[in-house]
Amino acid sequence: MQRLRGSPGIIVLLFYFICIWKDISGLCPVSCDCDDGNLRAFCNFAKLDVIPITLNPHLKYLSLNNNRIKTTMLSLGVYRNLEHLDISHNELVKLTPFNFIGLRSLQLLNLSSNLISELNNETFLGLESLTELFLDHNLLQSIPDSVFTKLRGLKKLDLSMNRISTILQDSFQGLNNLEYLSLRSSKLTFIPSESFHSLKNLLTLDLGLNSFPSIPENSFSFLNKLTELILDNCGIQEIVYGAFKWLNALKILRLEKNELSEIPTKPLFDVIYLEEIYLGQNKFSTIKSRSFQRLQYLRVIDISDTATLNRVEADSFADNKNLERIVMNYNKKLNYIDASTFRNLHELQEIHLRGNSFQSFDQDLISGGLKVLDIRDNPLVCACDMLWLATYLRAVNLSFSSEEDFSKVRCASPSNLKDKILRELTQSDLGCTLKDHRRPIITGIIVVAVVIMVAIAVVGFKYRKKVTGTLKSRWNTRKKETKYHKTGYLEEDDTILQAAQRPLKIAPVTEL
Repeated sequence: MQRLRGSPGIIVLLFYFICIWKDISGLCPVSCDCDDGNLRAFCNFAKLDVIPITLNPHLKYLSLNNNRIKTTMLSLGVYRNLEHLDISHNELVKLTPFNFIGLRSLQLLNLSSNLISELNNETFLGLESLTELFLDHNLLQSIPDSVFTKLRGLKKLDLSMNRISTILQDSFQGLNNLEYLSLRSSKLTFIPSESFHSLKNLLTLDLGLNSFPSIPENSFSFLNKLTELILDNCGIQEIVYGAFKWLNALKILRLEKNELSEIPTKPLFDVIYLEEIYLGQNKFSTIKSRSFQRLQYLRVIDISDTATLNRVEADSFADNKNLERIVMNYNKKLNYIDASTFRNLHELQEIHLRGNSFQSFDQDLISGGLKVLDIRDNPLVCACDMLWLATYLRAVNLSFSSEEDFSKVRCASPSNLKDKILRELTQSDLGCTLKDHRRPIITGIIVVAVVIMVAIAVVGFKYRKKVTGTLKSRWNTRKKETKYHKTGYLEEDDTILQAAQRPLKIAPVTEL
């Protein structure tokens, strides 16, 4: 009887409390950090089992990550002004219908790292302003039809690290404004091409860490605004010609850590505006001539950590005049790059060849205008033919500055130079004897002259009789011509000579 009498009083008191609740600042639990001035509350690692309802009802930012919350139980209806809600790293198993019905201002909802195994069409009712939804690291196995229909303003959806094996044709119905979708590390064994028909404005699609042995034709035919496609770690062995058809806006393609035995040159014909491509950790051994045909806008090529890659042929990047950055690091068998590979790449600013198997580098390989040349951790043999590189590295060290000193290239051999920094070595250290680069040219000219003289001497000795006869013949002819000229033109001189040879007659004194 006493309990019945007290009940109306308690009810009145609760009613009064609810009426004035909107005008008070709230009661912040000891385990939370509340900022009523900025309408923010942080209850992280607070060992909470439920969502507290005594916080400031005008909160805009509420973080409840790393607790033991198992259900929302409509508790969130108290905070109708919330814009950011983080309930990640809790123990949520199921999201009951109408969980978020009153949160019309909510823009970001983070439900990652829980135990959520299913969604339904009423899960996200009321979230008209939501732009970012994180459901990664849960136990979802499928995406039902139209589950996101009410989230027409959603721009980012993260479904990665689940167990999703089934995506229905209308699973993404209504997400006309979605720009980012991640299905990374799920259980997909095929690309759900038909499910993408509603994603007209999608810019980034992450399908990495799934299992797609082959990428069939028209796999992404509805995604003509896509700018980034991530397909790493998918076990891809084959990419069919036409697989990337309709990806007219694609700029970034990630295909590293797959099973490709060669660069997919023809399938890449359809992505002519591609700017960056990542192909490391595949199984091809050679980058063949014109491997990236038609990709005239390509700026970045990264082919790193490819255990089988051993050579780069001439004109591999002949079609890629706008390349700015080439990265081929830690390819343990790579020891040959044609000297003309980087020729005519006038926009090239960075070459990364760290951790390969080069013992030396051709001087013609390096073009002018580079800002970064990283050739560290190669087994370089430091001899006189590396003098040019030592000089180049000294100039780079003086001209460019960065957090990482790319000019600290060390020798691997000979033993007396092991681990020495190449740029610090002198001509003498490298075993060079010539100080003037013109000396080999002069020496060559002298050698040629000596050879010619020896050849003349040998020929002269062999034909000496004939040469002697010819010279005598010419000498006798010249003497006869001389006599002939004397007879013709010196008659007067002969008369004088005869008179001079007569005896001189002396006249007597008397006659004087």
